[in-house]
Amino acid sequence: MFAIIFGTRPEYLKMKSIINEFQKQDILKYKIIYIQQHVSIDEIFDFSYKTIPIMNEVIPSYSSSSEFNASELSATQLRLQSVNRLSFIGCKILSELPQYIEDCSHILIQGDTATAFYSALTAFQLNKKIIHIEAGLRTYDLQKPFPEEGYRQMISRIASIHFTPHDDCNKVLKDEKNNGKIYNVGNTILDMIQSYNLNCVMNNIVVITFHRRENWDKIDILLSGLKKLIKKTPNIKYIWYLHPNPILKEKVKESIKNISSIELHEPCGHKEFTKQIANSNFLITDSGGIQEEATFLGKHCIVLRASTERSHIQKEYITILEDYSKLDEVVETIPTFHLPPCNVYGKGESAKQIINLLYSNLGDEVESKTKPMR
Repeated sequence: MFAIIFGTRPEYLKMKSIINEFQKQDILKYKIIYIQQHVSIDEIFDFSYKTIPIMNEVIPSYSSSSEFNASELSATQLRLQSVNRLSFIGCKILSELPQYIEDCSHILIQGDTATAFYSALTAFQLNKKIIHIEAGLRTYDLQKPFPEEGYRQMISRIASIHFTPHDDCNKVLKDEKNNGKIYNVGNTILDMIQSYNLNCVMNNIVVITFHRRENWDKIDILLSGLKKLIKKTPNIKYIWYLHPNPILKEKVKESIKNISSIELHEPCGHKEFTKQIANSNFLITDSGGIQEEATFLGKHCIVLRASTERSHIQKEYITILEDYSKLDEVVETIPTFHLPPCNVYGKGESAKQIINLLYSNLGDEVESKTKPMR
């Protein structure tokens, strides 16, 4: 039996098309385990699961205003709160997950979260096989992004099957002499976007997201850069989608409460958010996943990082910006027209490939029902 494990919203969204395919083909036995790294993922409840073992103890979220004042926390204090929470998540997974995967031969994990790493470690210690979705992305800088770069490198050392988003990732894994079989299947998030059948247009909207821990002490520089950009672009509406992390959310709210040109939006459903991307002019983000989604929809991303593991994306789709104070200068250089879809991570057919490869590789090792759909 397979255990499909996720704990954050991005993991869920990238696993959802795989879960869809498991249900549709109905050839392999599986269970779904939701570890509450993101305590509430509303989109989960639009889905009919066979089983959802949930780790019910609430992970500390520091969400009560009486517990902290975000505006008074330094970047170091913010990171400490976050690290303490990740440690708690790790301890819970290591102690609680074994009972849920005792009857499983394989686990499926996605990406580079604490959930993915600690679930992989738990499975490894129980001598279970690990299947890693979105394997082989690298910056080779353990601080950028932190802790994700370390998590994904460590997962690769103990995974049995690596499903990568790009051929270059295959080469990375081989060069590192990682064990296991390696397959390029593209990125599963594109399966979801493809299913939405969106109409992409260029409107005077710029979408902003910001969440990486290594960037938290740069919020004031970003705001300074945004203010200069706003003066040069009075006809553009800036929409900032807040990250679910309650500490960062309060910090951002406090920081930009007096900037009328920026609208703050709470996290919304993936389809709604993707529609906003499809209707935008360009994006300002430090997210890795959004680079994949936006460029697939032909939108340019200004990436608020020193480097990106999505380096396979062509230069006309992304601009790396380490000095946020120069936002206004960079915007003058980006494309002002809708780009064709960027297909470096596939065309939205990853999940079917994954199921067929699992069946062909592991059909004799796990309980199966019928031959897979092709």
